[in-house]
Amino acid sequence: MPTIKATLTLTAAAGQVSTNALTLTETDTLTIDPVPQQGITRVAIAAGGGTDVTLVPSSSKNKFVYVKHTGFQADGSSSSDNEIVIDFGTTDSIRIGANEWAWFPAKASTAVTAVSNHTSTILVEYAYFTRS
Repeated sequence: MPTIKATLTLTAAAGQVSTNALTLTETDTLTIDPVPQQGITRVAIAAGGGTDVTLVPSSSKNKFVYVKHTGFQADGSSSSDNEIVIDFGTTDSIRIGANEWAWFPAKASTAVTAVSNHTSTILVEYAYFTRS
């Protein structure tokens, strides 16, 4: 089975977020199925009030999902600092600002969708991998 190694590292000097320095690293090796999956892809999501774009369809297995706000509108050159709204079903679940990203497990039976929270479209980068 294929695997993905995910690592999250959080660091901050003493006095920035607490009196002590912050150093936290978590690593996990995730076993995935080769299909279905979606490699790194970019897509323009609809402006607020538009129809959510499905990034990850519902399926019979849970998925690992990566989503990044590129910091650009759909044209790929005009900057955007508006948030993207990630929904699980019909629930406003995650808000991602410009140049921020998220990595999360998603429930099999729920589609993951995205829409801009503003009147401009936003270029989003995403991928998903099916948990084995």
